[in-house]
Amino acid sequence: MGLLDRFGAGAFRRRSDGTFDVLLSEDERRVIGELTGQLRELLATDSPALARLFPPPYGDDEERNQGYAALAGAELFEGRLQRLEAVAEQLDAATLDEAQLSDWMRSINDVRLVLGTLLDIDDDHRPPPADSDAAAMYAAYEYFGYLLERIVRALSG
Repeated sequence: MGLLDRFGAGAFRRRSDGTFDVLLSEDERRVIGELTGQLRELLATDSPALARLFPPPYGDDEERNQGYAALAGAELFEGRLQRLEAVAEQLDAATLDEAQLSDWMRSINDVRLVLGTLLDIDDDHRPPPADSDAAAMYAAYEYFGYLLERIVRALSG
């Protein structure tokens, strides 16, 4: 049984007033809360798992990359942290406005990027064997991809 089979088809639906219904089960909300919470904790470290969240903008040019980090690094970090905290505060919400749903989208994408880094996902990736230690992490990666797609559809609809 896959992750989506266990959790259902969580979705976000635009309402006529411009807000969005949050159609997620308690289990889905729990998983989102756990993984966004883990990312908040991870942001306090210098873990290599964060590489895709803060890629060097100037390739191998260390001097320019350090200059960029000095100018924009704290703002990028704080923005991510604020969005993750907003998701935590709104986890039980039945509706979200567009700005709140955008925060969810960016935070869910950030979690997915970190999971992809930990799983070493690239263009040629294959799912890990179902009995491997990475299988649950891969299921979460796939589920967050599904949620991201559902949010993008809701926002563009």
